[in-house]
Amino acid sequence: MYIYNYAEDGTEEGGETYIYSHAEIENILEKYGDTIYRAAYIQLKSRDKADDIYQEVCIKLLRLKQKIEGEEHLKAWLLRATIDCCKDYWKSVWYRKVTVDNQMVTEQIEEGGEQEAGYLTECMQQLPGKYSAVLHLFYYEEYSIKEIAEILNTKENTVASRLSRGRDKLKKILGKGGNNYEF
Repeated sequence: MYIYNYAEDGTEEGGETYIYSHAEIENILEKYGDTIYRAAYIQLKSRDKADDIYQEVCIKLLRLKQKIEGEEHLKAWLLRATIDCCKDYWKSVWYRKVTVDNQMVTEQIEEGGEQEAGYLTECMQQLPGKYSAVLHLFYYEEYSIKEIAEILNTKENTVASRLSRGRDKLKKILGKGGNNYEF
């Protein structure tokens, strides 16, 4: 997915200079694009909204004034930017004014994914954002509690509490479907 067409020298038609080259942006999106999309999809429960957030994060990356050093720092920045964009969406006038359809999402994140993975995703989407974000970062992205606290700019104890409460809530949701999952 390309956001802007710009010259090989790193400038857009308007003359704005970008820190990352076309090839670097392409490599970053190839490596972390699914991570950005999954995080947005888990938070917003909609493919269309996740696509919008994906684009917003790409634009933020493109407009950075300074390169992010290190792969882990880059991934953490991308996840933080994704979560911030989701929060901005929830605070937006559009979200507050438009009637939200509470119908369950039945689509799976990955085409051809297993039915169980789709069911787990659907169950995670029923959780409040603060729990689903922590569970996603912990289980899908394999961050430690300390790293999640840094990404979310919160205390480690808060992350641990949300992780524990999120697991409990997810177990209850999963239990209603007759499944017995262990965390």
